[in-house]
Amino acid sequence: MAIYTVDMYVFFVNDANPGANIKRLKQDLFNANSAWKGCIQFTVKGIFFSKRKRIVNADSIPANNVFKNKQIDYLIRSARYSTSYKTGIYIFYLNGDYFAEGRGKNVVGVSGTEMVDFKSSKDYEFFGRILLTDMAAGRYTLAHEVGHILFKRYNEGDNTFIHSDPSGPYIDSQTKRIDPAHNNSRKNLMFPISPPVNPVITFDQCQVAKQCKIAKVRIENFEEVFKFNSINYF
Repeated sequence: MAIYTVDMYVFFVNDANPGANIKRLKQDLFNANSAWKGCIQFTVKGIFFSKRKRIVNADSIPANNVFKNKQIDYLIRSARYSTSYKTGIYIFYLNGDYFAEGRGKNVVGVSGTEMVDFKSSKDYEFFGRILLTDMAAGRYTLAHEVGHILFKRYNEGDNTFIHSDPSGPYIDSQTKRIDPAHNNSRKNLMFPISPPVNPVITFDQCQVAKQCKIAKVRIENFEEVFKFNSINYF
């Protein structure tokens, strides 16, 4: 049976000790694989700690246009260099509870994609990046943020890339504001605030995720999803 997998590369730039960071990563990975079970399997391919013990404080990073922030841009480019520019999702654990206000209050996770190469609407390459704060611990934030990345696809009709939820949109019950990136069901993983327990995904969400350019098809029935044989530095 074909299994769709996505590689993850993890970077710690917080002040937690290595043991606590690994424990948290294992919980986040378990939650992500539980939420996407039967659709996508996430595999950690590399774990990195800062050799200069650098700490990036989330409260110094505005939540809007976060990936245009010079500190974050440098962090991502350093991470990419450390993996020899592997394709996958790059996850960064930051210090602090929330990002600085800008896109909303109490933001604990943000995600985005960056194009690496584009030849045609069917031949292109990109990688994903996710930033998580301390308050994202114990939640399905990582699982939710990878959804935004996996939904990136080329829209032939509009001749552009979109990240919309294929089973969305979310409609705010009070303001009637339409958010195409999220789902309207409180039980769905892609509800604006992901459910605290047992989130679900739809058939359409799964099908779009499987077609994502960073998803790989594997025939074997098993692959160890978490390997921590040595500490890497970047």
